[in-house]
Amino acid sequence: MPRYQRRSIPSGCASALRAGQDLDATGPLSLTTETAALGDLGLVPVANPADLAALALIRAAVPAGAGHLTALSAGPAAATAVLRISLALGADAAVRIWDDAMPDSPPGPEVTARVLAAAISTLGFDLVVCGSHSLSGGSGYVGPALAEHLDYAQVCSVSHLESSPEQDMVIVHRRLDHGEREIVACRLPAVITVDDGATDIPYASLPSLVTAEEADICSLHLAGIGLTPADLVPRTAGKFLAYLPPRPRTKKSPPPEPSLSPLQAMQMAVGGGVRHPDRVIEGEAVKVAAEIIRFFVSNGILTK
Repeated sequence: MPRYQRRSIPSGCASALRAGQDLDATGPLSLTTETAALGDLGLVPVANPADLAALALIRAAVPAGAGHLTALSAGPAAATAVLRISLALGADAAVRIWDDAMPDSPPGPEVTARVLAAAISTLGFDLVVCGSHSLSGGSGYVGPALAEHLDYAQVCSVSHLESSPEQDMVIVHRRLDHGEREIVACRLPAVITVDDGATDIPYASLPSLVTAEEADICSLHLAGIGLTPADLVPRTAGKFLAYLPPRPRTKKSPPPEPSLSPLQAMQMAVGGGVRHPDRVIEGEAVKVAAEIIRFFVSNGILTK
C-alpha cells in the first residue's frame, strides 16, 4: 500500500463513485407494465453531485503529480460515461467493477459497498473519498459500510481536507448543524464522505473531455477481487409490506358560547368560528383612525 511523505497527502487515493446508480430524468419517463416501476429507457446517466464534490475535494488536496487518484464505480456499462467525467475532472485512472453474474440494473447499497470494498482491498489505497448520499436512494449507507468492510477509520460530512505534520494522518473539517465546524485528525487508512455542495465542482475543459473519451478504463470482474456470485445476494434486505400514512391529529376546539344561536354554533364548529359581516369605515383620515382605535380597544387588542 503506498505511503506518503511528511506534509503531503497520501499517494494512493480512491474516489468511490456510485454514479452508475444515478440517472438524470432528462428523457421520457414511463412505468413498466410488468413491475409498475420507473423505466430507465431514454434516461441519461449522470454523476452523483456528492461524488463529484468528493473528487474535487481530494483533487484540490492532492496536486497533479503528487499522488495517484483512481476513480472506482460498481455499475453497468452506463457507468463508463460517469468514469470518463471523473477522468476529465482530474482523476488519474478509472476502474469499473462489473460481471456477467451481476444484474443489469445497478446493485443496492449493501452489495455496492461489498463490491467496492473488495476492489479497494485488492488494489490497495490509503484514503477513500466518496459522496455521502447518492441520487438514486440517498440512504447514506455505502460510506459507513465501506469503512466497516475495510476496517478503516471513517469521517462523515467533510468539507475540507489538508495534510498533517504527522505521517499517516490527515486533518479534515466536518460540517455540523447551525453552521458549526469540527476539525478532526484522522489516521490512515480512512474513508471520508463528502456532502453535496461541500465544495465547488469545477468545469472540465474541452481538451480534458477529449482526453477522457480516448482514455482506457480498466474493468474488474468478481473473480479478480475475490468475490463470487453468492456474495451479490443481499444479506440484510427487508421486504416492503405496506405504507401507512400518519393519522391526523385531533384538534381541540373551545366549546361554543351559550349566547350563540344554533347557526352560529354550527359555523364555529365547522368553519372555524363565527363569520361577522364586513364593515367598511369611510370618512376623513382622523375619523377613520379614531374608529379603528376604538375597535381595537373594544375587542381587547389595545388598552387605554
